[in-house]
Amino acid sequence: MNQHPLSRRGLAAVATAASLAAGLGLATGPAHAADTAAIRQTLQRYEEALNRSDTAAIVQLYTDDGVQMAPDAPAATGREALRAAYAATFQAIALQLAFTVDEIQLLGKDTALLRSHSKGTLKVQGQAQALGPAAFKELFVLRKQRNGQWQFSHYAFSAAPIRP
Repeated sequence: MNQHPLSRRGLAAVATAASLAAGLGLATGPAHAADTAAIRQTLQRYEEALNRSDTAAIVQLYTDDGVQMAPDAPAATGREALRAAYAATFQAIALQLAFTVDEIQLLGKDTALLRSHSKGTLKVQGQAQALGPAAFKELFVLRKQRNGQWQFSHYAFSAAPIRP
């Protein structure tokens, strides 16, 4: 039988990777697809709430001990601090952003990383300034809750170059 020499090694590598994934509790197949879809839905709910300046809806997307790390600001840790941080943000600016998912990695059965970027407009509240372009890059760590919902445990973002 004339087999390609990598065939056996390739199959062994796939089997090893599958065993490791199963041993680490990493989701594959339909479970992976369901988790990825649920994570995307969490980001969609965040986008909608952010664009409505809805502090209460945003805070509910975080775990009880969630952390937001905004540029040039202290970390907001826990729901009360998150509520205060978002309320202050919405007093200062109004955002209209569209998020694009760049990467989702399931790091275990109940932890995931989401990397995204967003683009849209920003308006400084209380000023006669026109809407200006805005762009950001974001990194979220999410935890799957007992009810199956994914929530943000950590979120950091920074400004990104504005491209047409």
